[in-house]
Amino acid sequence: MKTLLLAAAASMVLATAAKAADTGWTRPDFLPSDALILSALEGSPELAEARAIERGAEAEQRGLAAGPYETTIGLSSDRRRVRGEGDFAEWSLQASRPLRSPGKRNLDLTAGAAGALAARDSVDDARHQASLRLAGLWIEWLEAEARAVVDRDEIAVEQKEVAALRRRVELKDAALLDLELAQAALARAQAALAETQGRAEAARSSLDMLYPGLAPAQAPALSEPVAPSRALDDWIPVVVARSHEITIARALADRDGALARRAKLDQRPDPTLALRVFNERGGAETGAGFTVSIPFGGGGRSATAERQAASASAAEARYRMVARNVEAEGRNDVAKARSGLAAWARSREAAAAAAQATDRVHRAYALGERDLTDLLAARRQLFDARRTEASSRAAAQGALLRLALDAHELWLSEEEASQ
Repeated sequence: MKTLLLAAAASMVLATAAKAADTGWTRPDFLPSDALILSALEGSPELAEARAIERGAEAEQRGLAAGPYETTIGLSSDRRRVRGEGDFAEWSLQASRPLRSPGKRNLDLTAGAAGALAARDSVDDARHQASLRLAGLWIEWLEAEARAVVDRDEIAVEQKEVAALRRRVELKDAALLDLELAQAALARAQAALAETQGRAEAARSSLDMLYPGLAPAQAPALSEPVAPSRALDDWIPVVVARSHEITIARALADRDGALARRAKLDQRPDPTLALRVFNERGGAETGAGFTVSIPFGGGGRSATAERQAASASAAEARYRMVARNVEAEGRNDVAKARSGLAAWARSREAAAAAAQATDRVHRAYALGERDLTDLLAARRQLFDARRTEASSRAAAQGALLRLALDAHELWLSEEEASQ
């Protein structure tokens, strides 16, 4: 089974490149190969649970198709004593079976098929949820590593400044206060690195625990985001059309609706037909016959029908709620992708401007036109701007990745699966 799943995953991977131009989605280069990702997702506990539920739903479908209508065999053996005639061995055999009307059987088949469909889509939705969690952890890891690069750059610059000032203080060419200010800046950068490394280690630990062997030894560089060629607003109907949550809710509503109609029909109880053969008075009397028994429906059947009708109404309301929520999530995905791209563009401009300003302040400081506090402030602004750019870059990439996953353009595309 696992071999077949991996083979299907591989075929989906091969279709990804061919469809990239059609989907308007550019796959980021910081992700592992699709084959590795799909293999990791197939081994996740979420999918194992969903597949077990799917098997249960398939068994329930078979059970509903068969129904509780089983043949019952009854055998009795007696010994009769007739005064003046003697003792006689007697026996009777009866086979009985309830009869299910065609209308009830059709509803049972409908309910079973809808339940199985919901369970199959639940497997895809479980993979989708696992994909979202994987993508979130991956972006969190890369963001922390990208910020750590900035922290190390700042530490390197501040270490050089501290070393130079220490020498100048020894030569009586700089004040001790300047050295202390530089040392404070170095300590702040080192504290920032310690915090960032903790975040990176936590994200990496979660990845290794949930998806063993997927993350490489060194984090790949977090590349710059690229806006999809498909207009962002056009992604919303794609997200809605491909949502497994909607199809699951629709299937469950259909199932509960069929069960409600079935319970209403069941207020007219099914008759039980029985064939009986008997042997009495030691074989002197034999016979055969049919019997029909029909239970009288009581308040229990009516209550069951009302309860099932209420469940069907609730399922329909849940379907409408899910459809609205999915559309709202699609709009939210688009809004975050749009704002993420805009925020990253502005943060990149801010980092570039901060770098130019720092260069000017540094030249002025070398000429004695600005003091150390101005230089330290400019550097801090620069490295803070670079950290902001790294976080904005990660946020934009994460928003685009979530949009692609919710639209099933990555790892879960229905078009790829159909091919």
